[in-house]
Amino acid sequence: MNTVRAVLLVLCTAAVLAAGCGYSMQSLHRGDVRTVAVPIFASKEFRRELEFDLSRQVVKFIELRTPYKVVHDRKRADTELRGEITRLYAPVLTEDTDTDRPQDVQVTITCWFEWKDLRTGEVLARRDRVTGAATHADAIGETQDSATAEATRRLAERIVEAMEKDW
Repeated sequence: MNTVRAVLLVLCTAAVLAAGCGYSMQSLHRGDVRTVAVPIFASKEFRRELEFDLSRQVVKFIELRTPYKVVHDRKRADTELRGEITRLYAPVLTEDTDTDRPQDVQVTITCWFEWKDLRTGEVLARRDRVTGAATHADAIGETQDSATAEATRRLAERIVEAMEKDW
């Protein structure tokens, strides 16, 4: 009788473990991709250096959070990640009622990107509208430049997260 219970316990445990909860032991990244070329993002905005900053951040996050190697020569790359900054928007969230000066401003950067396999022409990921946002408050010494840098970092992080395989 104890043997039957032990066998049933093992079978039930195996069934529960096999069902999992949707977890997977597979990598979040594609195994068939080793290298990524990241040209400088294009920009429709007139903010100087924004496209360079975003491209630098994207390269940084690819190298930190993925197994892919960034290469500068498109001919040596398996894939290419390209995109364009479409909007930089900085609305005032709150203002001082006495002076009409902004107190809190939110900087939002929007772009589109496409990650393409250069060997096959297959589009691996494409997003038409990805945003990164950050706020700044002049009263505590934060600047629009620091908020723009943080929004750029968050946007780059979202772009690289989109390079992960779907669960």
